[in-house]
Amino acid sequence: MGWWWREFSGAAPWSLLVAAAGAGVAEFVARLRGKRRRPFAVALDFALLASLLAVLLVVFVPAPTAARGSSVSLHLLADVLPVFSDRPDVAVVQLAGNVFLLAPLALLIPVRFGGASVPRIVVSAFAVSVSIECLQVWQDAGRVGSLDDVLCNTAGAALAAWCGSRWRGRTAPSGTVRVWHRSGIEVRRPGPANARRGQRLIGRVTLSDLPPMAEGATLEITLSESDGGALLVSAQASVAA
Repeated sequence: MGWWWREFSGAAPWSLLVAAAGAGVAEFVARLRGKRRRPFAVALDFALLASLLAVLLVVFVPAPTAARGSSVSLHLLADVLPVFSDRPDVAVVQLAGNVFLLAPLALLIPVRFGGASVPRIVVSAFAVSVSIECLQVWQDAGRVGSLDDVLCNTAGAALAAWCGSRWRGRTAPSGTVRVWHRSGIEVRRPGPANARRGQRLIGRVTLSDLPPMAEGATLEITLSESDGGALLVSAQASVAA
């Protein structure tokens, strides 16, 4: 583990600089397009890029010596149990690292690019973990493609996605909040109190007293996402008596 820590510590400062530069470029492009973003969005970009670079460093730092035996291990707990019997402290660090490897990405990506269901995040994390293990074997840099790593990576991402969904549910507004209004067009962001069972409301647009609509007429359009990931659009019209 000492060689890995030396390699990671040497590359980490440069990775943070690259992440900061990437977040700065994203903010610069947004300002060129006339968009002013909150500092939270910039910090989120930085955290996401830093997490992505950390994953790349962790999984693709070459080992100083070639792995013993086969470079692929498809037996459950075949890598963890021997290390626990010989050096339990190293095994705990290795196991924790595999569990938390994809957790930051599973937590940050839905926040940055819009909410996503927990099953979708788990499937994506599983696919990413399998791809990482295949690339490690193909790279032939002394790393072992392990089924244990895939299961730990996926479990950590699932836990992070579940925690993130719980956190977003608690911090979301309890009622409908008006976020924009102009010339008879009103955009509202519904909270959990307005959500139907099995759906996540994204937003609601209300049009009133606009041509060619009749005077006193109101058209309400609701955009939501089902638990299965399907996008649902519903409309309701009413006319004042």
